[in-house]
Amino acid sequence: MNELIISLSDKDGKHLYEQIYSYIKKEIVEGRMNTKEKLPSTRALSLYLQVSRSTVSLAYDQLLAEGYIEAVQGSGYYVSEVKFEEIKKY
Repeated sequence: MNELIISLSDKDGKHLYEQIYSYIKKEIVEGRMNTKEKLPSTRALSLYLQVSRSTVSLAYDQLLAEGYIEAVQGSGYYVSEVKFEEIKKY
């Protein structure tokens, strides 16, 4: 698992969960995160970023809904296999 270095700002008008979502999505689409790579738990990432756990959960939920990550019960979140057609939309 690579460490996620996310810089959050309250100056650009985007919600914190949107910034987390955008960062992770970009890392996946640009190939810096590999298929089946484990993401940090919502608890670990929220502690690291010093945001609420629900903020990280909202970002992960959006990534799940769009198919960029998958949840494995009892194990955590992993990068999904992103198809080439999906990358072109980015």
